[in-house]
Amino acid sequence: MPTDLQRKVFDFDRRIRYFGILDEMGRTATDGMRPGVKSLEPDQEAEMVDLQVAVTRGMTEAGSKYLGRTDYIVIHREHLMLIALPRKDKRTVLISAEPDFSLDRLRELTKIVDEGYYG
Repeated sequence: MPTDLQRKVFDFDRRIRYFGILDEMGRTATDGMRPGVKSLEPDQEAEMVDLQVAVTRGMTEAGSKYLGRTDYIVIHREHLMLIALPRKDKRTVLISAEPDFSLDRLRELTKIVDEGYYG
């Protein structure tokens, strides 16, 4: 059953495939695919993607003292775009989208997630 925030994210753009929240260790706290959309990777590989995002987030935090906080992380692959939005509570909102998702819309997407996550 999708959360209100998940629904808002899916309604924002039809190219968004997945919405999840990872804990500080990269484990899935809540997630879901857009109805009617199938995952591109087998379940056991999905955990590796989550771990990759957690490691990447940790690496970006190392420079935060000097460079400021990380607003988002984008990993663009041939068949998929991964968007990670670090949260203040050490969780990470993970969104996957079709590779043609417009980066011009990223700030707007971030605002929707911020408003829904923090209330």
